[in-house]
Formats: sequence, C-alpha cells, structure tokens
Amino acid sequence: MFEVDLLLVQPWIYDFSAHDFWLKPYGLLKLGGLLRKRGYTLGFVDLLDAFHPELPKRPKRKPFGTGFFYKEPIPKPSPFLDVPRRYFRYGLPYPLAKKELSKYKPKAILTSITMTYWYPGLFALLKLLQEVFGEIPVFVGGIYVRLLKEHLQAFLEKEGFSHVFPVECKDYEEAVKLIEEKVKPSGHPYSLDYPIFDLQREIPYVVLMTSEGCPYRCPYCASYKLYGGFKAYPTERILEEIIFWHKEHKVVDFAFYDDALLYDFQNHLKPLLEAIIDLGLKVRFHTPNAIHARFIDEEGAKLLKLSGFTTVRLGLERMEKRFDAKVSIDEFISAIHCLRKAGFREDNLGAYVIFGIPYEDYEEVEKTLHFLFELRVKPYIAEFSPVPGTPFFKLCQEVSRYPIDEDPIFHNKSIFPAMKKPDWERIQTIKNLAREMRRRLTSAS
Repeated sequence: MFEVDLLLVQPWIYDFSAHDFWLKPYGLLKLGGLLRKRGYTLGFVDLLDAFHPELPKRPKRKPFGTGFFYKEPIPKPSPFLDVPRRYFRYGLPYPLAKKELSKYKPKAILTSITMTYWYPGLFALLKLLQEVFGEIPVFVGGIYVRLLKEHLQAFLEKEGFSHVFPVECKDYEEAVKLIEEKVKPSGHPYSLDYPIFDLQREIPYVVLMTSEGCPYRCPYCASYKLYGGFKAYPTERILEEIIFWHKEHKVVDFAFYDDALLYDFQNHLKPLLEAIIDLGLKVRFHTPNAIHARFIDEEGAKLLKLSGFTTVRLGLERMEKRFDAKVSIDEFISAIHCLRKAGFREDNLGAYVIFGIPYEDYEEVEKTLHFLFELRVKPYIAEFSPVPGTPFFKLCQEVSRYPIDEDPIFHNKSIFPAMKKPDWERIQTIKNLAREMRRRLTSAS
C-alpha cells in the first residue's frame, strides 16, 4: 500500500459517447504539479486509463496519441428513452477501479470534472471513495463545480457527505491554500511544478495552455464567465515545459487547450514557435479547441507549419446565419488559402460546425458542411450543449423539452437539448454527411 498525502482521481464518464481526443483533466493535473512542488506526496488514479493491463479489452488507439476508452453499457437515464443511442460508463470496470484505489492510503483526495452533465460519474466515484477510504477529506473542483456548485452541494447534503468540499477557486494558488488548511505536506519539495502527466501509466501526449480565457463573448461559451478575460502565460515557461516533456519523457504530441491560442499572435505565440523552429524540435501540435481563423495570415500559417502543427481545427460555427463576431467568411477563406500555401493538406485541416442550437435551421447546417467541403476542409459537427450563465442557455430554456435549469443531466449534447422535437433521422443524415465528406477528403489527400 502506498501512503501519500494526496490521491488525485480522474472520475468515470457516464455518457452516450466519449473519446480520448486529447482529453485530460488538465486543471487537476496542474494543481497536482503545484502541490508536488510544495512537498506533497501524490498518487494518481485515472479511472479513464486506456492502458491498464487488466482491462477486459484493450481500447484501440489512433494517431497522435488519441483513441478510445474502455466502456460498459449501463441503463439509460429514464428521461432519455426517446434518444436512439446507447448509454455507457467509460473507464475502468467497477471492481478494477476499487482495486486501484485500494492500493493507496491518502490523507485527502482531489478530483474534478468538466462537463456539467458528467456529474453521474463523479457522484458514483464519491460513493466509492467513501466505501474505500471512509470519511477522509475529498476536494472536488472543475468547471462543473464553478458553474453549478449548488447542484453538488444538494447531493452532498442528501448523502450526508460532510467530508467533501467543493473547490470553486478561479486561482490555483487559492486552491492550494484551501488544501493546505486541511493537509500539510510530508515530503520534499519537487523541483518542477508542471502538470503531473508523469504519474500516468503512459504519456501518449501532453496538454498545454499558453493562456487562459478569451477576449470574445460568444453566446454559447462560458469562457468569460469562468476567467473574466484573457491572460497570457510567459512564453519562456511554455517553451521550457515543451522541452522537458520532449527530452525527458520522449513526448512528441502536444495539444493546446487555449480558448484563444492565436490572440495577440505577434507578442505571444509567434516567439514560442520561432524558438521551437530554431531549436529544431521534432514535435507535433494539435488544436482540439479550435483556433481563430481571423488571426491567420501567410506569416502565421508558415510558422504553424514549420513548428510542427499537425491537427489544425478552426472555428466556423455557421456560414450565413451567424451569432458571433469571431470571423467573417472572407477571413475564413483567406485563412484557408494561407494554410494551404504554407503546406497544410486535407488531413491537417478541419472546422467545427455547431449543430443543435435553439431554433436550429437544418438547412443552414447542411449548407455550411457543403461550403467547407468545397474548400476541401474537413467538417466536424460540434453538438451544442447549453452552458449555465450564457445567453444561449436562456434561449434553450425557452425551447428545450427538458427542464435544463433543474438538472444538468439535460445539458448533454447528444440529446440535442435545445430542440423541442428533434428529427433524429435528419440529425443522423447530417452527421453521416459530415462523416462521408471527411472520408472523401482524406482519400483525396
């Protein structure tokens, strides 16, 4: 048994679908790095661990570190009986999860979740933690807690979990102080404070953030609510972290989690990319969160290509009936031309098309898909999930067939919660169209 000050745990995901598309609990891992530097001894149990040798079936892996999670079918929540999809628990089977947790003897536990509708996995974990460890302190953070702390508190009161503490701090140092009040470090300070990717069974990729927040206020996004604005991190520190993971742990694939990676490009990302090129680092960069096409010119596209950007996702959302001011169609087309001139091919380029917004127009979605296909840019459907505190959440309340303000389970993107009467056949046709367009573009590249 491993005696540690703190045990960090990544919960299960209960959902219709979940993929390891560079999906990591970045905030939890970063907090772990800060605590380790202060002398805390740590353990990490990832209930989504796709590399566990005792899994009944090894999930398939895909290029650049991505892949699938192990999953088991579970009963679908009763309100979703009309949704023509199966429901799963993603991650380690329950007995194996209990076995992994039982290897540790911690003084306290840290966990977190992002999507508000993933809380069933968190609640199941909290019950398991009490079964294994009793009533030792458990700290719960993440976007869900920051947006819907009262929902978590209602569950804790119902279950009598007085030992579980919501952490809604915007600042990591504030979270560290909160933990220090309950548990004191017993080890020696670690030399680095990087996120604790090295405590994973394997490191297929590393997640990076060069900034937090976003200067825009799109009606469907909570970035401004969560961060209050845009803040860039020092370029030198990001470079040092990339070098560390690449040299010390042979990591090649890095995924940026920034909401506005290209914002203030000349002063922020450009110096980082130039340094990577000068050093000759053989790495690959990926942008699962999408980047702003408005900021891509010939110089920027060339630097992206030379520094190793491999998966470039752009945010388009819609072609005509737009609801944000991030990019015009002309700016988007110009960005694609610059990226192609720099050497990016169909395999590298993709754009997100939001689908399932309040008062949805199916024809507009299809029109946007065809627009991207003609540009030879892979279209990816981004199913809409209502986020509390955003303008689109209020709109969704007007039209949703679910009480989305009563239970975050109804925020699930797969149920198309903003539609009063989803046309499931039409929805599947549009999703199939996007998939077929991607296949054809891949074959042509």
